[in-house]
Amino acid sequence: MSNIDRRKFLTYVIGAAGIALVGRQVALAAPLRKDADTADAISRAIAAPTGGGRTADGLLSSAPREGVRKGMVIDSGACIGCRRCQYACKAENNVPDTIAPPWIEVFQMDNSVSFTGHPREEELRAGSTTSYTESPKEGKWYMPVQCNHCENPPCVRVCPTGATYKDPRDGLVLMDYDRCVGCRFCVVACPYNARRFNWVKGQIPQETVNPLVPVRPVGVVEKCTFCVHRTRDGKLPRCVEVCPVGARHFGDLNDPQSEVSLLLKANPGIRLLEELNTEPSLWYVTRGRKFIK
Repeated sequence: MSNIDRRKFLTYVIGAAGIALVGRQVALAAPLRKDADTADAISRAIAAPTGGGRTADGLLSSAPREGVRKGMVIDSGACIGCRRCQYACKAENNVPDTIAPPWIEVFQMDNSVSFTGHPREEELRAGSTTSYTESPKEGKWYMPVQCNHCENPPCVRVCPTGATYKDPRDGLVLMDYDRCVGCRFCVVACPYNARRFNWVKGQIPQETVNPLVPVRPVGVVEKCTFCVHRTRDGKLPRCVEVCPVGARHFGDLNDPQSEVSLLLKANPGIRLLEELNTEPSLWYVTRGRKFIK
C-alpha cells in the first residue's frame, strides 16, 4: 500500500459526510462584495473606528486570562442593518469574497416575526433575507448572526483531530488550521450555520492582508473568532468598534460589572436555540423595541 499522510487519509474517509449540508450552505447566500460605486465609501467607514477609544472592559491582557468568559451582546432594537460589521470583519480577518456567506450575516426580518428561534428557520418561514438593498426600512428589523462561541460547543465534540477547540481560559472557540483536515463534521454539527468551508483559494491583495490574522489555505473550515488577535490585547472586536449606532457590545460575561453583564441585567436577553444546551456567548437584547408575535 502506498503511503498517505494523515490529512489526506481523514479527508478521504470522513470528508464526504459534510458534502450535502455544505452544498446547502453555499447556495444560501452570494458572496458579500463591494461594487465600484460603494467601495470608497465603505473603505472610509471601516477605516474610521466609531468606538471612541473604548477597550474591552476588564480584558486588558496580551494572553488569555483564567476565569474570563468573553461574550457579545447585540441590540437588535438599535441595529439599522448597515452591514458595516460585515465589511469590517472581512477586512480585519482576511476573508475573501469566495467565502459565502461571510463570517457575519445580517438578516432583514419582518416585524411580524417574533424575536425567537433560529434565523434559518425564520428565513424559510417568514421570507426574511440577507440580500436587501436598503436599510433601515419601515416594518423591518435586523438580526446579525455569527459564531456564538458556545460554552458547550457541538463543533468541538465532533472534530476528529482537535482542530476545533475551546480555550478554557477565556471561553473562545477557535481553529487550529494546521490540524483541520476539511472533514466538515463541525459544519454539520453547528446549529447556527456559523462555519465556512474554504472551497477555493481566495484572492486577497497583498497590501490589504492583515498580518495578525493567518490567511487560511484551501480545504479548511473557518469562522468568527471574536477577533482573538484584538480582544486578547484589550481591544474590541472590529465589528463592535465600527458599529455606527452602538448596537454591538463586548466584554466579560463573568464580570458582573462589565458592560455586557450590566446590559443583560437591565434588559431581557435571549440566545438562539437555548433548548439545545449549547450555552451561547452571543446574546440579543431589544431595548425598547416591540415585536409582534
